[in-house]
Amino acid sequence: MSVIPLRSEVSSRGARMLRTALGGDIARWLDEPDVIEVMLNPDGRLWVDRLGEGLAASECLMSAADGERIIRLVAHHVGAEVHTGAPRVSAELPEGGERFEGLLPPVVAAPSFAIRKPAIAVFSLADYVTAGIMSNWQATALADAVAAKKNILVVGGTSTGKTTLTNALLAEVAATSDRVVLIEDTLELQCAA
Repeated sequence: MSVIPLRSEVSSRGARMLRTALGGDIARWLDEPDVIEVMLNPDGRLWVDRLGEGLAASECLMSAADGERIIRLVAHHVGAEVHTGAPRVSAELPEGGERFEGLLPPVVAAPSFAIRKPAIAVFSLADYVTAGIMSNWQATALADAVAAKKNILVVGGTSTGKTTLTNALLAEVAATSDRVVLIEDTLELQCAA
């Protein structure tokens, strides 16, 4: 008699296999509390972004074949196809909930990916003021705009704090009695409302 594994068992096994496939260095970095993001550039260099230190190249290199294998494994894990006709995969990794964005040629010269860890805390607008990131006037203007149900556009480059600021604004919304529905392709926003 054969035993069919439970779906959760299969999913858990797949998650472990995926974590192993990332390699020891990436898995170790993802376990470090000060690491925000790990990236593979097309040149094969792995980069690590740390809280308080910023982005730095590591001494680790990854072959194009290994980079592509990781991207394909992540795509398979979420039931997506990735190939030259659809060279991009966005996913949430199991267990840690990291966001994964992988790219294959022809949109890049060689396989590239970024793995960003989820935010560990939601900062308030007051936290931004305390940290000297924004003035009290700016925080008040944003809080007033939220209270008045104004549209607020948050834009910026990669790793500039868009999600962190949006979460702070959503914390202002959560303080109201309004109902909030978040629509995201990759889950990253946090709102208690």
